[in-house]
Amino acid sequence: MTPELPYAQYRDKVLAGWMGKSLGGIVGAVLENQKQWHNETLDTLWPEKLVPNDDLDIQLVWLEAMQERGLFLTSRDLAEFWQDRCWYNFCEYGQFLHNIQRGIAPPLSGTWNNRFFAESEGCPIRSEIWGFVAPGNPALAAELARQDGQLDHGGLSVEIEMFNAAAAAAAFVAPDLDAALAAGLAVVPADCRLHAVTRHVRSICAQFPKPEQAWRLVIRHYGDRDASKAITNFAIVLLGLFLGKGDFKRTMLICVNSGWDTDCTAATAGALLGVLGGTASLPPDWVEKMGKHVVSGIKVRHQKALLTDLAEETCRLGVEMTAAHPPSAVRLTGAPVVPVRPTPEPKVEIEVVYPESPVLWNATPTPIRLTVSNPCVTEVGGKLRVTPPPGVTLDAAGHALTVPAGGSREVVLSARRERPGDWLPDKNLFEAVWRQDGQERARRVFGLGGARQWLVYGPYWDMWDRRRHPECPYNNARGRTTLWTVGCAPDSYNQYAYLDRAYLDEARLLREEVPEELPMTLEAGEDTLESGQFGGFKGQACYYLTRTVRHNGPPTDAALMVGRSGPCRIWWDGEEVFAADGIWQWTSQEQACRARLTGAPQRLVVKLIRLTDAFTFHLAFAGAGDPTLQRGVSMLFDTLADRPASPEWGSHLKI
Repeated sequence: MTPELPYAQYRDKVLAGWMGKSLGGIVGAVLENQKQWHNETLDTLWPEKLVPNDDLDIQLVWLEAMQERGLFLTSRDLAEFWQDRCWYNFCEYGQFLHNIQRGIAPPLSGTWNNRFFAESEGCPIRSEIWGFVAPGNPALAAELARQDGQLDHGGLSVEIEMFNAAAAAAAFVAPDLDAALAAGLAVVPADCRLHAVTRHVRSICAQFPKPEQAWRLVIRHYGDRDASKAITNFAIVLLGLFLGKGDFKRTMLICVNSGWDTDCTAATAGALLGVLGGTASLPPDWVEKMGKHVVSGIKVRHQKALLTDLAEETCRLGVEMTAAHPPSAVRLTGAPVVPVRPTPEPKVEIEVVYPESPVLWNATPTPIRLTVSNPCVTEVGGKLRVTPPPGVTLDAAGHALTVPAGGSREVVLSARRERPGDWLPDKNLFEAVWRQDGQERARRVFGLGGARQWLVYGPYWDMWDRRRHPECPYNNARGRTTLWTVGCAPDSYNQYAYLDRAYLDEARLLREEVPEELPMTLEAGEDTLESGQFGGFKGQACYYLTRTVRHNGPPTDAALMVGRSGPCRIWWDGEEVFAADGIWQWTSQEQACRARLTGAPQRLVVKLIRLTDAFTFHLAFAGAGDPTLQRGVSMLFDTLADRPASPEWGSHLKI
C-alpha cells in the first residue's frame, strides 16, 4: 500500500528542512575551512552576524528553474539558469562556467580542467531541494541530484549529492535516521565508497561516544588538506548525526567543532534532521534569532523570501512532481489543487561526445561524435549540418540520416585548424542543426577549448650542492676523485636545483626564445601541467616555460591564478610578477598576482624548480566575472588566444 503523507505534515517538514539548512549554515559560517577540533559550546555557537550561504542560494535558482521551465529539467537547463541568475564563479563553480562558456557541456563540464575541485563540496551542499520536491521517492530525488551535480563535479561528489537528496526524500516517510540513510545508500552503486565510509563512521561512533575521540579517528581516515573535499565532510556529517542522536543543537555543535567545511556539514545535517522531526524538533531560541526570511547573496526573486513562502512554493512543486511521475511512492492527502504541466513532447535531440578530449590542437585533428536520437514512435529522415567556427574545418559538414523510431544514428567528425601556426583561441564554438523537410527541428551549440601552447626548456640541474661547495668537490681544477671519497655519496642518488640560480640566459629568455637550448613544444589541453608532460627525467631539476598570449578585447586587469608544488618564479612582459620558494602541496588556486592584458601579444615566462620526482603546476588568467553580481560568468578568461611556437624548435608533445 502506498504510504500517505498529509499535506500539512509535508509542508511542516519542508519548512523545517529549509530552516534546519539555514540554521546549520548560520552557526557554521564563522569557522568555515578551519581544519581543527574546536571547543565551541552551545553558549558560544551562535554568531554575531548572519551571512548568505551558497549552500542555500543555488537551490533558490533551482526552485525558480522548476517554476518557470517545468519539472523535466536537464543539466543544460540548470546551466542556463545558473548563468542567468547566480554570479557565484569561484572554485569549481568558475571552472564549470568556463567550460560551459566554451561549449563543453555536462557531464564533462564538471570534470574537464577541474581535477582539483571535481570531488569537492559544491554539489553535495545543494542537494536538499531535490528531496523536498520528491517526497518518499529517493530514486527520483537522486536522478535530479545527479543532473545537478554533474554541472561542476564528478565521482564521489555527485554520488554524495545523490545520497543526500535520496535521504531527504525518504525522511518524509522514514521512521528514523537509519532508514533515511539506508535510502541514501540504496541509490548509489554497490561498490561506491560511501557504503564503507558509512559503516566505518558508524562503528567509530559506537566505540568512541566522546565526540573529540571519534573525530580524531574519522579525520585520521578521511581528513584532507583541502577543507572542502566532499568525502571528509560527508564523514563529518555522519559523525554529527550518529553522535547527536537526534538532538538538533548537539548535532550542530559536533559538526561545527569538527572543523573543515563547517557551514556545509552543519547545514546538511540540519536539513535532514529538520525533515525527520519537523518544526517541533528545531530549537525555538535559534529559530527566533534567525528570523523569518531567507538570507541570500544572489539577486533572485526569492532573495528575501519568507521561509514559510519558500516552503509553500517548494511543496506545490512537490505536489506537481508527485503527480507528474506516477506511480508515486507516496500519496499526498489534503494537498491543494496544483496545475500539472504536460510532459514535454518527445523530440529529436543532438548529443555531443568527445572520443579523446574537448580540445582544438594546433596541427592535429580532434574527433567529435554527434548522436542524433529519435525518441518518437516513427522513424525520421533529415539532414545534420555542423558549422565550425572561423579558421576551423570539418571533414564533412552535412550528413543525410534516417533515424529509426526509438533509436539513434552517430556521425564522427574530425575538426582541424585551417592554418596551423596562427593564433589559437581558447573558445571555439560549433553549431549543429538537424532539419526535417527543410525545417529546423533541433539545434546544439558545442565547443572545443584551445590547447595552451608552451615551450619547455630543461631539465637543468646541479650535480653537487652549491650551497655547501662553491665548486664541485669531486671534479674540479685540482683534480678528480670519487664522490664517496669527499663525503658526497648521496649525490649519486639526487641532484640539486635552485630558484635563484640562472641555468640559461634569463635576460634573453624574457625577450625571446633561445633555440640553441632545444626547447620542447608542449600542447596542453588543460591549465594543469604535471611531471610526465615534461619528458621522462626524474629527480630535482629546473624547467623554464614560455608562452605567448593575446587578449581579444579592450585592455583590462587580470590575475594569474598560480598553483605549484615547488619553487616558482613568473615574469610577465619582462617584469617579475611572482616568486615563491619551498615545497607547497598543489592546488589550482594557491596564489594570485596581477597582470595587465593589453590586447597585444604578451610574453609569459615561468621558472619551475622540481624538488621531488613529481611536481604539478597550474596557471590560469582570471578576471572578476559579472561586475553586477547577477549573472554567472566565469572569472577565468575565455577571450585569450595562444601563438604556437615555431615548429622547428626541439621535439613536440601533445597532452
